[in-house]
This record gives sequence, C-alpha cells and structure tokens, in this order.
Amino acid sequence: MVKLGLIVFANNSGLGAQTRRLTYMLKPDRILAIDSSGFSKNKEQHFDWYDGFDGYLVKGFPNNMEIRKFMQGLTDVLVCENPLNLNLMSIAERVGVKVYIQSNYEFCDHLNRNIALPYKFLMPSYWHVDTMKERFGDDKVMYLPPPIDPNEFKEAREENFEREGTKKFLHIVGTLAANDRNGTLDLLNAVEKSQSDYEIVIRSQQPLPDEYMRTDHRIKYRVENAQEAQDMYADFDALILPRRYAGLSLTTNEALMSGLPVFMPDISPNNELLPKEWLYPATFKESFVARVSIDVYQSDIDALAEKIDWIVGQDMEQMKVEAFDLGYNNFSDTVLRPKYEELFNK
Repeated sequence: MVKLGLIVFANNSGLGAQTRRLTYMLKPDRILAIDSSGFSKNKEQHFDWYDGFDGYLVKGFPNNMEIRKFMQGLTDVLVCENPLNLNLMSIAERVGVKVYIQSNYEFCDHLNRNIALPYKFLMPSYWHVDTMKERFGDDKVMYLPPPIDPNEFKEAREENFEREGTKKFLHIVGTLAANDRNGTLDLLNAVEKSQSDYEIVIRSQQPLPDEYMRTDHRIKYRVENAQEAQDMYADFDALILPRRYAGLSLTTNEALMSGLPVFMPDISPNNELLPKEWLYPATFKESFVARVSIDVYQSDIDALAEKIDWIVGQDMEQMKVEAFDLGYNNFSDTVLRPKYEELFNK
C-alpha cells in the first residue's frame, strides 16, 4: 500500500503554488513543510494552506535527521524543483523509499554532481525531456506537469469570457530573473513599434528598474503581490509572454486555465504546447550558466509587434475557449490525478 510523503512550500511563489496544488490533489499521508522566511523575506508564509494534513514544519531546508524522521513509514516521497538536501536520495535508498523529483532542468543538481539518483524525474514541461532521458535513461525520466484545479480560476475565466471593448493584454514579470527571463524588454520594445489601440498591463512582484518604465499611454504597471492567483488573470483578452528561455511556466498554465490565449516565442517547450498562430519567431542570443548552460533567445521585435497588431484585430471568443481547453486537457487535476496515481501504484 502506497504511503506518500510530499515536501511543500507555504509561500506565495510559484513553488508554493505548485506544492500546494499537488498536496490538495494527491492528499499525501505526510507533508514536510518548509518555512522559507529566512531566505524568502519578501514572500508571505501561508501554513494554514496545510491545515488538516499530518506532517512537520522545518526552518529552512531540512537536515538529515529531519528527513529521516519524515520518511519513517512512507513508501514514496515527492519533492519539487530540486532535492533540497543532497543526501535525500541516499537516505531514501537506505530506508527503501522511492523519491520522485519534479525537476526543473536548470536546477537539476544531478546534471553536474555525483549524487544518488531519484527513482524517477518528473519533468514539469517538455523542455529538455529528451536531454534528461539521454543522460539518465528512459525509465528514469517522464513528462508529468504539476496540476491545477480549474475551479481556482473559474471567476477569472468567466470574467475573461464576458469582456468586451478595447483589447486588454497581460504580461507578468513575476520576480526578476537572469537575462530578463520573461522577455519584458522585448515586449516593451515591440509595443513601441505596434500601431494598434489596446491596453497592456505589466504585473511585477517588485519595483522595476528604470529601463522597464515606458511612457506609452497603452502601458499600465501594477506592482503588487496578488492575494489569490486568479486575481492576476481577470479582465484580460490574452497573455503576452516573450519568455527568453524555457522551463516550467506556471504563468502560462494558469493563464490558459483562466481562458487566456498565450502568445510566446516559437521555441521549446512553447511550440510543443501552443497553436502555431500564437507563436512568433525568436533567435538564439547567448548562453549563461546556472547549474547547467542555458540558451537565451530574443524575440523578433518586428514580428512580435505585428503579432500584437494581429491579435487586436481578432475575435477572441473562440480563442479563449481554445485556451481553456488546452489548459484543462494538459494541466487540470482531473486529467492528471490518474497519471500520478498510476505512477505511485506501479
């Protein structure tokens, strides 16, 4: 009989949302909750998310003793992004626990460290799935994204389906990451070249540098931490996200679940998920090293400006329905729950 443990975060970050949703869908037998206040000082902690679940709370990343205590009596453990403690897999091996890591490729410690492997890597996007299989073997790697409950975005979706009038677009900067990850500067430069009348809202969790601030009357800025995820996506017609390098994009998945078509560069994993007409060209610009070398792409600014003008001229009703269908069929907990359960019960 499966006894599942899940290591979770309780802050208002993407990792917090990812682990909270996994917890609600999988209903693990035990959780290990990370108090990240020591290294995420600007992110609120919401331990009440996990009221009613058995488990432990630890300050910062768990030490060996905390991991051993957490694993007692479990058969399987799921952790997101990276192991959090490099001894986690070796401890699990000694006590006969299978570890699954929903591993971001760019943060995968196993790519450049000689550490014990998990039972399986669960890749949250299509990005570098083949690379991981070549490195670790087909039996060690599978594509399995994190779930979203469609009801979480129901109100935003209904508002988006009903909106009329001047087109209104969303761009989410999130927390500023290396090399302008979400392509905000590419988008702002494209807006300057576009000819149509519309409004675009730039959302950020922190004040933006001066180079991000433009005076175009079509651009509005909103700097805040939304209390509920769906609050970010309500009252829009589309998300424009010229992401410069890939990986898990919860922003994309949440926007689709909110009934927003998502316009992104024609690179992996975007072009393995989104319709071709929602994509625009991008070219390789440079590489940088995180834990591994990451290729950075730059959107074709003229093509992006043309795409924006094209969207303004479209009837969005059917496109929004298509967006929700994509979100539901790829990321809903209803669709994904049986896949997770089959995995743990093998």
